[in-house]
Amino acid sequence: MNHKGMIVGIDKKSKNTLFLPSSMKREGLLSAAFGTKVVKCRVAFSQSLEKSALLSEDLFEELLIPHKSRADFLIHGQTVHIGPLIGVFTAGFTSSPSRPLRDRTAFFSKMLSLHEQANGYCFVFGAHQINWEEGTVQALIYKENSWKRTAVPLPNVVYDRLPSRKTEEVPLLQQTKQRLMNDYQIPWFNPQFFNKWDIHKLLEKNSLTASLLPKSVLHPNAEALETLCSTFDTVYIKPADGALGTGIYKVEKTDAGLSVKHTNEEKTVVTAEYSDAASFMTSFKENNDPSAFLIQQGIDLIRLDGRPVDFRVHTNKNAEGKWTVTAIAAKISGENSITTHLATGGEVRTLAELYGDPRERVGMMRKLSKAALAVSRVLNEHIEGFIGEIGFDLGVDHSGKVWMFEANSRPGRSIFSHPKLKSVDYLTKRRNFEYASYLSERSITAPEKLWR
Repeated sequence: MNHKGMIVGIDKKSKNTLFLPSSMKREGLLSAAFGTKVVKCRVAFSQSLEKSALLSEDLFEELLIPHKSRADFLIHGQTVHIGPLIGVFTAGFTSSPSRPLRDRTAFFSKMLSLHEQANGYCFVFGAHQINWEEGTVQALIYKENSWKRTAVPLPNVVYDRLPSRKTEEVPLLQQTKQRLMNDYQIPWFNPQFFNKWDIHKLLEKNSLTASLLPKSVLHPNAEALETLCSTFDTVYIKPADGALGTGIYKVEKTDAGLSVKHTNEEKTVVTAEYSDAASFMTSFKENNDPSAFLIQQGIDLIRLDGRPVDFRVHTNKNAEGKWTVTAIAAKISGENSITTHLATGGEVRTLAELYGDPRERVGMMRKLSKAALAVSRVLNEHIEGFIGEIGFDLGVDHSGKVWMFEANSRPGRSIFSHPKLKSVDYLTKRRNFEYASYLSERSITAPEKLWR
């Protein structure tokens, strides 16, 4: 029995009591829970309450509820669960009261402000904020335009927002994740960054997704590069664990050999000529480990004013745990850039800006959505853990065929700088909280199905 969006208040006259609306009346209720903390209490019912619940002040404090809010009330067994209590896991904390997460502070404050419009409680935490003996977290909460730290129970569900692959590999963070999942059975979603090659191998085994993949070869060498350059007009050499378009080489075959473009640390495109693949690979190995890269077929993408266009498509699970498309935006390559990334001069456009004809716009939307949802479902079926969101880089060639270049488990949000994408920015974030609520409820009511 789940009652959504009830106001949580305090009753100062009673002791160790939870008051619920009479419409929720049920015999045999013995305790209240918030996060992983359960407290035995008296459960009473009142006709004067409709969409609200009251906790005696001592019960409110013992459950470590940080403030009054709107929450879901889930009755399961003999316990009333108040929540959900969602923990956002990250790293890189400071002691600054106003910038506790350095440059990412604004991102997290917007995230937690958004959750104020939803049901339940949300906080940010890291490995060092957990008190394992007491089963509590020194939570970072954003309320009324300011940050505060307060103790809360371990959460019902964890949303992983670790900032980088390097951070993700820190042993303490891995141990914390495993302990919360294994010892406390807390669902943890978006548990890892994707590896491009692992994703490629997984998708090429499935008939629904194999046709979306450009030809790719792991561990570049002269022979493989020569073969692909002879087959395709353009190929790209990409880091298997790269992000934001860094470390990418564009290679084109010419009458004199190979022309290679690369964006340096100053975000400037540098062009070099090589007599053949072997000479390029000799130079490439001086600054790179080939085992960390892959070669990928270049696609002759549709263009706008002569500049290549690809698409960012976001998918999110909703309150029923089903995949949905939440955002689609076009990315147009910058002048002389080798990718469409904003950091190298790319531009974001809405589909409405790109396609004046509504039928053409809807057709492209359906085509991209179909591809993104197909890949989302295949990845979800074969990757261990709970995946709640994916950001896809998709391309469309001149024949109308869709290609998938990348799938990102923690997608960047640069496309949402476009003023007309603010509403879908909100939607993608809201879906994360909806999915967190879904995981929280399932972990209480049917854990055997969730963890099978």
